[in-house]
Order: sequence, then structure tokens, then C-alpha cells
Amino acid sequence: MLVRFVLVTVAVSVLVAAARSVTAQEPARQAQTHTVSARVLSVLEEGVTQVGPVTQPYQRLLVELTSEPEKGRTVEVSIGVRDLNTAGQRFVPGDRIFLSVSTGPDGRQAYTLLDRDRTTPLAVLAVLFAGAIVALGRWKGLRALLGLVFTFVMLVWVLIPLILRGYPPVAVAIIVSFVVFAVTLVVTHGLGRMALAALAGTSLSLIFTGVLAALFVAAAGLTGLADEEASFLQVVLGDRAMNPRGLLLAGMLVGALGVLDDITVSQSSLVFELRRANPFWSGWELFAAGVRVGRDHIAATVNTLVLAYAGAALPLLLLFSQLDEPLLWVLNREIIAQEVVQTLVGSLGLIAAVPLTTGFAAWLAVRTPVEALSELDHGHWHHH
Repeated sequence: MLVRFVLVTVAVSVLVAAARSVTAQEPARQAQTHTVSARVLSVLEEGVTQVGPVTQPYQRLLVELTSEPEKGRTVEVSIGVRDLNTAGQRFVPGDRIFLSVSTGPDGRQAYTLLDRDRTTPLAVLAVLFAGAIVALGRWKGLRALLGLVFTFVMLVWVLIPLILRGYPPVAVAIIVSFVVFAVTLVVTHGLGRMALAALAGTSLSLIFTGVLAALFVAAAGLTGLADEEASFLQVVLGDRAMNPRGLLLAGMLVGALGVLDDITVSQSSLVFELRRANPFWSGWELFAAGVRVGRDHIAATVNTLVLAYAGAALPLLLLFSQLDEPLLWVLNREIIAQEVVQTLVGSLGLIAAVPLTTGFAAWLAVRTPVEALSELDHGHWHHH
């Protein structure tokens, strides 16, 4: 336990320091727009209005700023008067919100309502999530939470700053993914041959997934600009704009890792448990039994992956279902083709992970004394 703690502490310290040094090199810019929190004091006016072809509700609100440097100041904001409010949002006194504050050349400030402040429900949900993990997983659940925190630190303070600094997104994604998995694996399961087999299987599967993604993204002519967020990012970055296709590939790799680590840890743990229960089995017998179980795991996981992508893109699927076009034409639209490539490439990576990880684990398991296996805890916890 002490070794794990030291490893994590050193890794987090080094990576946070590296991220700070990267962000410190960003050129200083005087922000013309910033965000503040506020609280609704009263509804000054509300009703229904027409914005273009859309009939929608509107409100004029009196709000009090609750964050510095203008804490306590009251201002008036509106929703649905000139902007679209197709969701029909309404606010009542006491609601907490976020405002965008824009400063004009003359120094005058304009306040625009951005969104609700959802900090409290999100915090409650996070506490319930952490409590459930610790209650069920105990010490291993606590270690899984530490791994989750490390993943968050790597994504927010390392991956994003490095990409924004102009480093190749694919190379950064591969390195960060490898570090994330290696550290979380050690934190959750400790150092050992089971972890080594899972690490080897994940690394090769991730490389395989990356090669497939690069080949089929190029073959399908995907630009990475199908999402409006990607296009907007290019506008925001201006002369620092980066290769959108590289960002698409990086996103595929990071997304694939989230499911790959589950498969590889499960397969490696399974093989070592089989070895402990059947010490006279050969490496080939361990491999065959592991692959048989892996088939069921793959069938369930691939279906889960497809449903996850379909659920995230459900509004888009409904939109295209209203077009009077053949299904093949719809699938050829880049925003749909991008999801298809991501789903199928990720699924192929998962399929490859089963024999690769099982083979590594079987080779290492038959070379591990049975008495050493009896001292290990191979319980599997989903740490991603």
C-alpha cells in the first residue's frame, strides 16, 4: 500500500508540475469576457414572444451577483427576448445561475444569462457515487477512486493543455492514455504479473485501435469538423487552430481506453484465477478457457458500446430519420459516418484485446508458482 501511495504521489506531482509549466507558457491575454455566478431576486416580466419563426416563453429577471469582484451588485438579464429559448426554461426567485460579462471598448458591461448553476445536485450525485464505490469495494473501491482522480488530473491539466500548446493530438493521447492506465492499474490492483499482462494487452490493443482508426478515418475522408463543437473550436483558437482530424483520432483513442481497460483487467484476472483453481492446466488450456469466457464478455461489451453511442446521438438519429433519404445516404453523412467508424474501430480493438491479453496472462500464469497465486487478491473492480 505504501509503494502505491508513493508512486501515485510522485506521478501526480510531476504531471501537475509539467502541466503548470505548459500553461505558464501561454501568452497573457486580457480577457474581455468572463463568467460570474448570480442569484435570481425576482421576475420582472414574463410571457410569450415571437423570435423569428419560433414562439417561445421569455422572462426579464432581476439578479444579484454572488461572486467577486462585483459581489452584491444587482443587474437585469433576460432569457427568450432576443435569444432562442426552445427548451422553455423558466426561473424563479432563489435560483442560482451563471452570467457572461462582456466589457465593451467604452468600458460598459453587458450581462448575458448562460445557464443554471447545477453545482449542488452534481456534488450530491458525486458523493453518492463515491460512497457506493467505497461501500461495495472497500479498500479496492477507495483505490479505484484515487485512480479516477488521477485520470481527471491527466485529462484536464495535462492532455488538454498539451494539445492547446500545439503538440500532436494523437501522440499526446497515446502517451496520456498509457500513463493513465498504467497508474490506475497499479493503484487499484498493485504490482504483479496479472497487472503486467493487462498492461501489455491494453498497450497492444490501443496501438491496434489507433492504426485502424487512422486508416479508416483517412479512407472515409473524415475531416473531424462534422461536430459543430469542433468547428467552433477552430474559430476560437484562431491562428492557433489545430488539425481537426488529429483531434478526432485522439478522441477515439481516449474513448477506446475507457472500455479496453475493463476487458484486459477482467481477462487477466480470470486467467490467474483459473490457474489458482486448476494448477495442473497448461498455458494452452488456460488460454482456451479464458477466450471462451471472453467471448461472452465481448458480446455484452460491444452491444453496450453501440447502445452508448446511439444514446448519445439519439437527437441526431431522430433528426435524420425525418429526412426523405435512403438509409445508405444517411450513413454517408460525415457526422453519422464518424460515429460508425468510432463504434466499429473501438469494437475491433475490444475483440483484439481478448486473445492478446489472455495469451499474455496464460504465458505468465503458468510461470507463476501456485503458492504465490494463493497470496494474491485478484478481485476485479471497474476503475474507469
